[in-house]
Amino acid sequence: MALPQNTKSNEKQTARPSPAETQSATGMIISRLNDLNTRMRLGEERINQNKERLRVFDDQVLGLKKEMSKEIENINSDISDLRKSIKNIEDTIHHIIKELELTAKKQDINVIEKYVDMMDPTRYITKEELKVLMKK
Repeated sequence: MALPQNTKSNEKQTARPSPAETQSATGMIISRLNDLNTRMRLGEERINQNKERLRVFDDQVLGLKKEMSKEIENINSDISDLRKSIKNIEDTIHHIIKELELTAKKQDINVIEKYVDMMDPTRYITKEELKVLMKK
């Protein structure tokens, strides 16, 4: 069974749009293009703003890195100076210990004291006293 052909409906499908319809469609396309263009410009501005923020951020990070490097350098220098000072202190302490080892001990002093007490230098007589005693 064949379908009847409707010549009027076929004519409407193949017919060209009217100039008003074309102008309306063109206006819509232009409007959409303008809208897309505006959106692209806003997107580009945001990208440029983000690039600028990133550049500023990078500059700040580089500045902080330089400051931190200087601080680390100063700290390392201070540590080196402290090591030298500690080494000097250690050397001085070792020298003091060696000197203290050379001094007399309490036990040695006690022995000397006993000998002095045994000899009692106050009992010795002088030459003058001896001469006086010999004359007598």
